[in-house]
Amino acid sequence: MRPVTKLLALAFLAVTAPHFSSGALAEEAPNEIRLGHPPPPAPKPDQAEVRAVERFLAARQTASLDRSREAAARRILAGGAKVDPATLAGERGETLMAFDFNDGAIVHLASGRFRLPVYLLFADRDGRVTRSRDEELTFEGGRGAFLCASIKVRGVMSWDSGEVAKTADRLKASEALERADDFLRGWAKRQTRPAGYSISDLYAADPARVVIPCLRFTAQPGKRGYDVTDLPLMMSRGPKGYQLEPAAN
Repeated sequence: MRPVTKLLALAFLAVTAPHFSSGALAEEAPNEIRLGHPPPPAPKPDQAEVRAVERFLAARQTASLDRSREAAARRILAGGAKVDPATLAGERGETLMAFDFNDGAIVHLASGRFRLPVYLLFADRDGRVTRSRDEELTFEGGRGAFLCASIKVRGVMSWDSGEVAKTADRLKASEALERADDFLRGWAKRQTRPAGYSISDLYAADPARVVIPCLRFTAQPGKRGYDVTDLPLMMSRGPKGYQLEPAAN
């Protein structure tokens, strides 16, 4: 190597040596680029508002169980609110089995008012779920003294099992459906808290067995939310007709 070339090579190594580690280029950490500012965290729900909603729904639930308590639920209505008994506590013969709402769905309005959607689940006196209802509630007032200013029904769904009965008749399994209903009605009666059930379908598993999908609901009285169990019933046909298989218990 000629002297000039050798000197240039040594100079190159001197300049680049700090950037090499074990014969490889050291990787530099990428620079993080942030545009603007992160959004502020969502405000925590006002627990006074949450308690007001739950208190009103609990009063409606109590009124559905004992119609003489309807006046107590009406005392939580604002003076101008016009609400008929069926909207307030359900149709005669049914109870408000469960209710639910989401804190994050509360929308604040002017003058200290707020509104939110709620979900109601009704059952008859035997525990069969009859219908569900979506409502929008509006509250007014101040901390510790909120009153419901309006109830707007946004949607109602019937939980009628008429189509299941038609299917059972077509499959000659009406007896199986009746026994399943008896079992679920007994289950609901044994519960020490609000409970309900719904039979959603019936189909043949084999010539001697049918499967009956159903839902079982339980809730805490006066509290929002509910638990639901999706556990089908298996019915086997034998010398004494259809019998519930032990696993269903």
